[in-house]
Amino acid sequence: MYRYHQRLKKLYHENSFLVKPDQVIKDRQLIKYWRKKQSLFSKFDEKPIFLTNELWYSVTPEKIAKFIAKFVRTSLPNATKVLDVFCGAGGNTIQLALEFEKVYGVDLSLDHLYCTYKNAEAYNVNDRIWLKYGSWEKLAKKGRFSKLGIDFVFGSPPWGGPQYLQERSYDLEISLKPMGITHLLRSMISVSPNVMLFLPRNSNLEQVSRATMQVLGSQGHCRTVYVKDSGFTKGILCMWGPSLVNAGRENQEVFENVGSPSPSPLKDTVNYDLDG
Repeated sequence: MYRYHQRLKKLYHENSFLVKPDQVIKDRQLIKYWRKKQSLFSKFDEKPIFLTNELWYSVTPEKIAKFIAKFVRTSLPNATKVLDVFCGAGGNTIQLALEFEKVYGVDLSLDHLYCTYKNAEAYNVNDRIWLKYGSWEKLAKKGRFSKLGIDFVFGSPPWGGPQYLQERSYDLEISLKPMGITHLLRSMISVSPNVMLFLPRNSNLEQVSRATMQVLGSQGHCRTVYVKDSGFTKGILCMWGPSLVNAGRENQEVFENVGSPSPSPLKDTVNYDLDG
């Protein structure tokens, strides 16, 4: 534990991973993310933002993170405590903290947790966020969050970097890290019945269906939402729990830009377009 404190102390002392306005991006793979950095965090020009190289391509764009947070707030109006299982740079954690009283964040990287907290300061929500260092698999197995009264669990697990698009059909049991979707869903359901995962746009939805049946039984339901930005599909939201699955059924105008259903092996598929 001592070495973790020393590592954090060093990160704070050196102001590590601060993105500077005149910063020279040496990694060619990151240049395209640098050019659209404003879409990752809208406060880039106003406040200090902190990102490791990995976080440049793994953070959820702010527009999508905001949509997710507002969707969940509308679906679960009485919720107060939520959990972000793979908090990374804090993109989703921050937007959830703008909607809910308390947000727990988990990550296996101290560098990521540090960035989450520093970025939360930029949005003035650091007092609503409680961060935990550790492996989600181990924390879930020990029941670390099962008795905290968590109302909703969100996860945007590592997709394996930009290379995930090289797969025609993304294997959610093999390629998804740190565990396959069945194991991951079971661990999250043990904390709250309301669960949402942000997954690659080329995900194998048959695996989502099988995981739902294995974890929740033949009567289990999963809702899939295709999220688009400027006409391009950015990912798929898969959600479980009656409040999330049935949200907006009676009055779909609660959500902006609802498109026509897209074909899928799962029921309740809706296409949400983020275009204004």
